[in-house]
Amino acid sequence: MLNNHPSQLDTIPTSTNQFHLKAIVYVLVIIFGLGTWTNLGGLWVELPIIVPILPESWQLPAKLILIINAANIFPIIFVFASIIFKLNTSIFEIPVNYIILLASTALAIAFACLWNKTEYLFGTNQSIYLMYLCFFSAIGDCLSSTTFIPFLHRYEPFYLNAYFTGEALTALLPALLGIIQGIGKSECTMLDSKINGTFIQVYRPPRFSVRTYFLILSSLPIAAFLAFSGLYLMKTGRMEKKISIKKSKHHQSRVFILMDNNIEDMHAIQNTIKTINKIENQLENNKKKNQWTTIITSETVIYLFVTFQQSMMIYGICPGLTTFSLNAYSATTFHYTIIANSFACPLMTLVGTFIPEVSSKTIGAFLITHIGLFVYIVLTAKMSPCPPLVSTILGPAIIFFVWILIQLIGSYIRILMGNYFRKTKDHRGLVWFSLATQTGALFGSLTMFILTVNVQLFKERNICDNASQCF
Repeated sequence: MLNNHPSQLDTIPTSTNQFHLKAIVYVLVIIFGLGTWTNLGGLWVELPIIVPILPESWQLPAKLILIINAANIFPIIFVFASIIFKLNTSIFEIPVNYIILLASTALAIAFACLWNKTEYLFGTNQSIYLMYLCFFSAIGDCLSSTTFIPFLHRYEPFYLNAYFTGEALTALLPALLGIIQGIGKSECTMLDSKINGTFIQVYRPPRFSVRTYFLILSSLPIAAFLAFSGLYLMKTGRMEKKISIKKSKHHQSRVFILMDNNIEDMHAIQNTIKTINKIENQLENNKKKNQWTTIITSETVIYLFVTFQQSMMIYGICPGLTTFSLNAYSATTFHYTIIANSFACPLMTLVGTFIPEVSSKTIGAFLITHIGLFVYIVLTAKMSPCPPLVSTILGPAIIFFVWILIQLIGSYIRILMGNYFRKTKDHRGLVWFSLATQTGALFGSLTMFILTVNVQLFKERNICDNASQCF
C-alpha cells in the first residue's frame, strides 16, 4: 500500500537546495558590489586626519576633487568609443572586472604605504603619490560602472538590487571604520616660555593610524574579488539563454515557401522585397531623425541644466569647501560631518526606491532649498577663519545639519533626474544625463581649484595663532 503513493521526500531537498544556492548568489553579489569606490570613499573619510599632516593643508580637497573628476573622463570616452565603433564589450567584462578588483586591492595597500610621501616639485613639497593614487583609483572605480553592472545582466533582475546594496555599503563601511578610528586631538603647546610665550599646534593621533585604516579597507576589494570568482564559477541565478531560430529582416522563410510553389514569380517577389527594403530604410531614417529632435525639448533642456548645476555644486564645488567650511569650526565638526555625509547617498537611494518621481513644483522647491544651503556653505567658507557663530555651540550644529541636508537633497535630486531621463528618453537620455553629471562635476572642481589654489580666496585657521582667533 505504501508503494502506491509517490514519495515527496525527493522534491523537498531539491527546492530547498535551490533556494539556498540563490541566497548564496545574492550574498556574493552584495560582496561583489563592495569592489567599487572603497578607496576614494575611505580617503574622504580620512581627510580630517591627513589634512593637518600633508603640505597642501586645507587646499588638499580642492586638488583631489579636480584630479578625481578629470580621471572620470576616460570611462566616458570608453563608452562613447564603444557606441561609435559598435564594439561588443561583453567579451571584455570578465577579464576587466578581475583586473579592476586586483588593482583596487593593490591601490588600497599603496594608499596605506604612500599616502604621506611627498616630493619637492615647483618650489614646494607636494603629495604627488597620493594624487597619482587618486587618479588611477578614479579611473578604475568609474570604469567598474561600465563593466560590473553589464556583467550582472546575465542574472535574474532582482540580483541587481543586491549589487546596489553592496555599492551603498562602500560608503557606509568606510564611514563606520572612521567612527571606530576616531579623530585624534590637536592641542596648543608652548614652544618656549622665554620667547614671548610662542604656541605651536601638536597633533595627537587617533586610535589607529591611516596606514592601518587602508590596510583594513583593502579587505573589501579582496572579498569582492573572491565573490566575483564564485559568481563566475557558479551557474545559479543566471537567466536561461533562449534558443531562437534566426529570421531575416523581412521574414524570408515565408518568401522561400512561395518560391517553392511558384518558381515563375521569383522575379516579382524579389522586386517586392527591394521595395519593402526601401520603405523600411526610409522609416528607420525618419525614426532616427525624430529621436534627435524629440530629445531636445524645453523640459529636457531644463532638467539637463539642473543636472549640470547640481553636479557642479555637490560633486565639484562643495567637496573643495569642506576644510574651509567645517574645519574652521573644529576638527571634530569636520570629522563627524564627513562621516555623516557618507550615509546620505545610501539613505536617499532607499527613499528613491519608494518615491522615484515627484511633481515639477516639488523639484523646484528642492532646488531653491538646495541653492540656499549652498550659499550658506560658501558664506561660511569665505568668512573662514571666523565663520558665523564659530565660538558658540550653535555654529557647529548649524553647519553640521546644513551639510547633511545639502547632501540628502542633492542626492535625491540626482535620483529624480536619473529616473526622468531613463523613463522619458531611455538609453540615449541616460547618456545625456551622465554627460551632464560629469561635465558639471568637472567644471565645478576646476572652478574650485582656481579659487582655492590660484586666487586663494579662502583662508585657513591656525588655532594656536592669536591673530586668527575669533572673538
